[in-house]
Amino acid sequence: MSPERSRWPAIGAVVLAGLAAAAQIGKVPAAMTTIAAEFALSLATAALVVSLGALLAGLGGLAIGLAVARLGVRRGLLAGLSLGVAAAAIAPLAPSEHLLFAVRILEGAGFLLIVVSGPSLVATLAAPAERSFAMGIWGCFMPGGIALGLATAPIVEFAGWRVAWMVSALLMAVALVFCWRLVPSLPQPAAAGPRPPLRSLLRDLVAAGRPLRVAGAFASYSVLYFGVAAFLPAYLESLGTGTGLAGGAGALAAVANLSGNLAAAALMRRGVAPERLVTFGALAMGALAAAVFVTPMSLAATGLALLASAVGGLVPAACFALLPASVPRAELVSPAVGMTIQGNNLMQLLAPPLLGALAGIAWGFLALPLLLAGLLAATMGWVLAADGLRRVPPST
Repeated sequence: MSPERSRWPAIGAVVLAGLAAAAQIGKVPAAMTTIAAEFALSLATAALVVSLGALLAGLGGLAIGLAVARLGVRRGLLAGLSLGVAAAAIAPLAPSEHLLFAVRILEGAGFLLIVVSGPSLVATLAAPAERSFAMGIWGCFMPGGIALGLATAPIVEFAGWRVAWMVSALLMAVALVFCWRLVPSLPQPAAAGPRPPLRSLLRDLVAAGRPLRVAGAFASYSVLYFGVAAFLPAYLESLGTGTGLAGGAGALAAVANLSGNLAAAALMRRGVAPERLVTFGALAMGALAAAVFVTPMSLAATGLALLASAVGGLVPAACFALLPASVPRAELVSPAVGMTIQGNNLMQLLAPPLLGALAGIAWGFLALPLLLAGLLAATMGWVLAADGLRRVPPST
C-alpha cells in the first residue's frame, strides 16, 4: 500500500544511490586519457571502459528488471550497491587493463540493479499526490551523477585517476549505508500469493503495450541527447571554436539538461501531465537539436544546443514518472524500467556511430534523424495521453 505521506529521507537515499551509480559512468571520461597513457592503450581501446557497461545494459536491462521483480526491489537495490561498492573499490587497484575491463562489467551490473530497482522504490515510498514529483526528482539521477563523476577531473589531474576513483567508490559506500538504514523493508501484501514465473511477467509486460511506448519515447530521446552531447563540441570546433571552449559548451549542455529534469518535477507537482511534457519536450528538442547543426555561427549554435538540452530534460523525468502508471500490475514496474534502460543503452551504442557517419559527409545531414527522433518520441507521448494511462499504486 502507498503511504499517506511521502517518506522523503528514504526517497532521498534511493536518489543518492542513483547519483552514485551514474557517477561511476561520469568518472571515466574524466580519466580516460590518463588511463590510456598508463596502460599504453589507444583512445579507442580505452573507450571500452565506458562502452562495456553500456553494452551490458543494452543486452541485459530487461533480464535484470525481471530478476528484480522476483528478488524484490529493496534487495535488488542493496545488491546493486554492494556489487557497485566492491567493483568501484577494486577498479583503482587494477594492475592491468584486462582486470579493469572485467571490473567495469561488474560495475555495469551493479548500475543496472540500482537503476531498475530505484524507480519502483521511489514510487512506492511516495504518497500518491507526490508520486509524479518524486519520480521527476529520480529522473535527475543520470545527468546529476554524470556531472559528479566529471567533477573528479581535478582530482585526476593532481592525484591521479586511482585516487579519484577511490573517491567515487566512497560515494557508493555512503549511498549503501544510507539505503541500508533509511529504506524500509516493504512487506508483500497478504493477498500477493506466489510470485508469477518470469515468462508470465514478460508476456504481461509486452501485452500491456504502454510500457513499450514509454520505452520507445525514451529511446528516441536518447538519440537526441547523444546527438547533441556527443557532437556539439566537434561541430563547434569545425566552426573555429577552440577545443577548450567547445568542451565547456558540452558541459553546459549537460547542466542545462539537468535543469530540464528539475523543471519537469516541479511542473508535474503543479499538476502538468507527464505525457504532455514528453510530447512538448521531444518536439521542441528535435527541432532545436536539428537547428544546431545547420547554424553556421558558433555562438548561435551553442545557444540552440543549450536550449535543446534544457527543454529535452523534460522528457526523461516525465518518462520515469509514467512508468509506474503504464503497467497493469505493480510488480511489472521493474521489468518496464529494465526494458526502458535497455532501449536507452542500445541507442547509446548504435546512434553515435550512425550519426557520426552522417556528420562525416556533412554536418547538416544530422538534422533529419534528429527531427525524426523528436517526432517519434512526441508521437509516443501523444499516444500515451490518448490511451488514458491507468494510475496504479506500486507495491514492493
